[in-house]
Amino acid sequence: MRRPSFSTAHVLARASARPQAFDGARIHPVNGIPQSSERASLRGPEAQRIGGRFWFATGAILLIAFAMAITVSFISAAHDNSRIERLKTEGVPVVVTVTNCVGNIGGSGSNASGYTCRGAYRVKGVSYQETIGSKSTLSSVGSTVSGIADPERPSTVELASAVARSSPSPSAYVVASVLALLFVALTLLFLRRLHTSRGPTPRSRPPGDVPSMP
Repeated sequence: MRRPSFSTAHVLARASARPQAFDGARIHPVNGIPQSSERASLRGPEAQRIGGRFWFATGAILLIAFAMAITVSFISAAHDNSRIERLKTEGVPVVVTVTNCVGNIGGSGSNASGYTCRGAYRVKGVSYQETIGSKSTLSSVGSTVSGIADPERPSTVELASAVARSSPSPSAYVVASVLALLFVALTLLFLRRLHTSRGPTPRSRPPGDVPSMP
């Protein structure tokens, strides 16, 4: 029987067709396909998944910050109403001499949207030179206007006509109330998601309740 002959080129072609792995300066044949862990190492480390605790902690911090903002909004509204009531009942009437007026540029930048005026006045022998609140019209320097100074903060002065037209209003609490309702809704949603993520609590088996073996 005649033995088959193989040329050198045929042997090299079959050897190159086998999968090989490079290890230093030597090449070794590799049998089979690389495992998934080996393929993952070639692409780099796997991305770490952010756990649920991180998101719940972030939500709790945001809710606390939201609650603080609502509290500040309520305090600001109460302060404004209190200041208006104080100016109407205990305000100090003063005569304010206009020292200068500066025009405020409008949105387009081509026209004035009002004026900011400063004036000088005296309260209990003390001289003040402050911005005249609620005044948006132009007045010549040296002219006088009637003002009301805050008894608790004399450096604050408002036009007497503006104080007469203003009054404490519950509408100052509208924005804060809407934010408070939104906060309640978000808090309930947060607590619901927290309860759902924990799952039902397993029921404990009484000590004497041992299942019988068949």
